Amino acid sequence: MNILVTGGSGLVGKYIVEELLHAGHTVGIADLVTPAQDRAQFHHADILDLDAMTSVVKGYDAVVHTAGIPHPLNDPAERVFDVNVNGTFNVLEAAARNNVRKVVFTSSESTLGFAFMSNAMEPLYAPIDELHPLRPQDPYGLSKVIAEQICRTYSARYGIRTVCLREPWIWVPEPEPVQFYKRLVKGYEEWYKNLWTYVHVQDVAAAHRLAVETDLDALHEVFFITAAENWTGLDSRELLRRFYPGVTTIAPDLTGAAAIISHGKAARLLGYRPRFSHADLPGMQ
Repeated sequence: MNILVTGGSGLVGKYIVEELLHAGHTVGIADLVTPAQDRAQFHHADILDLDAMTSVVKGYDAVVHTAGIPHPLNDPAERVFDVNVNGTFNVLEAAARNNVRKVVFTSSESTLGFAFMSNAMEPLYAPIDELHPLRPQDPYGLSKVIAEQICRTYSARYGIRTVCLREPWIWVPEPEPVQFYKRLVKGYEEWYKNLWTYVHVQDVAAAHRLAVETDLDALHEVFFITAAENWTGLDSRELLRRFYPGVTTIAPDLTGAAAIISHGKAARLLGYRPRFSHADLPGMQ
């Protein structure tokens, strides 16, 4: 397939590009930053420019939309919302104008609302799945919820197949982030808001490839993409008891350090299986 990756020069996007190239696909990158590698055609384009995106998308079979602001901490709320919502609208509108039949969107578990919550709330049950209510309290989580609705709307109107992949904290092997992850593991008590859920970037890349390659029955689908385990190594039921005591509905299969957000639906419909853990990152052993 001929696949365009928006944000393909970014920290996560570059791994998705490599995964798709390795699988034999032809890949293009739409970004404001020139990629380090030159095996993919590069389009210097801003997702906020609809005319530019309409031109860039032409000729591609599918779009993987990864470009956007990855959290609400470093940018004004209005910019987070603008880039993530209007950028997604432009990508889907460009896809519709060019008769692109599939768009895979990099969403986030922040749609649930826990990671950046200001007012305390608890999961309704564990492990969390795609049926759990979405209750964002921040502009980033809100932007992802609305972007998912944009995908759903374009599927309904134009028959574009859209797949939204909700990933938690994506852990990468670059040295500086790894040093930070070490501090996270030691100070896990301070990081309860994201339910200690993470995913290795190589598994993220594989999930995007599977979403592109798999013919699903539904025009629109949403999946959580996570590691198999929480990043503390501690018992997940005990973590819930200590930090979220109101969670009383816990499935029997949540055992040991199993992730509190389930990737079960992705396993069933996409064939996704997490192959990596934080122990595979250099320096985390």
